[in-house]
Amino acid sequence: MDNSKRPLGVIGMVFGDYAMLQRWFDYYAAQVGAENLYLFSHGNDPQHHAIAKGAHVIGVPRDRDVIKFDARRWRMMSHFASGYLNYYNWMLVTDIDEIFAVDPEVSPSLVEYLESKFSDISTAPTSISPLGLNIVHVPEEEPLPIVSDQTILSRRRYFYPSRVYSKPTLVRAPVIFGPGGHRNNLGPRTLSDDLYLIHLKFCDFTDIVTRTQNKNGFMDDMVIGGAVDVDKVRREKTLASYQELRNQFILAEENIKLPEFREKMKKQRPKYVNNYIWGNAKSNKLYQIPSRFSSLV
Repeated sequence: MDNSKRPLGVIGMVFGDYAMLQRWFDYYAAQVGAENLYLFSHGNDPQHHAIAKGAHVIGVPRDRDVIKFDARRWRMMSHFASGYLNYYNWMLVTDIDEIFAVDPEVSPSLVEYLESKFSDISTAPTSISPLGLNIVHVPEEEPLPIVSDQTILSRRRYFYPSRVYSKPTLVRAPVIFGPGGHRNNLGPRTLSDDLYLIHLKFCDFTDIVTRTQNKNGFMDDMVIGGAVDVDKVRREKTLASYQELRNQFILAEENIKLPEFREKMKKQRPKYVNNYIWGNAKSNKLYQIPSRFSSLV
């Protein structure tokens, strides 16, 4: 890597969500050091500053008349990541419920992995996608609650592989992300064999209900403020999405390599080859993440 720069910086954004922020902060601070974390606090919440002590916490206005909120925030984080590449070899942009991890069987940390994998960074892809793993709570199989003194992955191991969450958010070149970070402008994608995005949105049924209420409340504020017409509001459907997932998936064995699923992702229909998206890979199984991941978060 370029020794005049730090190896890896991480960007995230949060509103409320204190318990998940604590997980995010503890994980990434251990990976890269708190001083290399940049957290956008939606509403400049004092509790975010308290949780992410030692990180760079940056206040973002929380106005109820905001328009195209997700596009704005990802455009902002794109510019921030691009600028900080003057000081970092790599920048990683995440949502607060996303854990970007290297397989512990391959490397003990993201920094060590990147340093060993791409010692000559000029030969590395400009952006890298992990394989997306959507953790899904199966209460009848995993009845124990999530508690602060136990890792989530020690109590929640079922996941389905997701092409949508195989997001190209690890970058080494100036970038513009689309909403949600699901695409960028850096050309054809590179899917890593060793990196995973562990998405925790559906990891606990009780938390899903709470998140739905909070996000619907924000959408209500937008309507009241006149930013959007009520008929045009895209309501948060987290709970319905979770119930749909549980109904359509069957339980499967421990597996994370999933070569057939990966190959389907990489296969592009000719008309989409320049759109920088994944092929139409789907799964009807909930696999179990290997136990070696259990201590991560």
